Amino acid sequence: MGRTESKSIQCHPNNEQEQINLMQKFHWSLIGSQEIKTVDNHLERRGDEIYQVRSSEHYVKLTFSRELELPNLNEIKKLEDDYFGLPSPYYPKLFPIHIGVWGVLALLYGLGIVIWLLYYFLSYKKKKAEADRISESNAKRRQEILSEVAKFS
Repeated sequence: MGRTESKSIQCHPNNEQEQINLMQKFHWSLIGSQEIKTVDNHLERRGDEIYQVRSSEHYVKLTFSRELELPNLNEIKKLEDDYFGLPSPYYPKLFPIHIGVWGVLALLYGLGIVIWLLYYFLSYKKKKAEADRISESNAKRRQEILSEVAKFS
């Protein structure tokens, strides 16, 4: 057995098989899968009151391995870096301030409606269109990368 490299990632339990399939396209082999569920209970003081706070995590930890003597490994690594290095689109919030504030402002001579419409047309619409454009170009580029990687199989 030759030298190998390994990698661990975390994903949502619903996306486990999809993530495994994706990593296998980049010649990673699944070593292990571990479902992690944690629950944390602690007391927290807020003013004069003490509250019990509960937080939980639920995810799957996937561990992969890949042979270092693979032919064309450098090209595969470069394509993998390109695939995972694409910029994430930033989607703006439709209501940048709590919706209750907009409701109160709407009751004051419709001020909230006017301000929100200005925000929507002057800022939100442009930013969302840009995020959609980035998302579409990422999807196209990811398909191109996957077709290039498939040539090395």
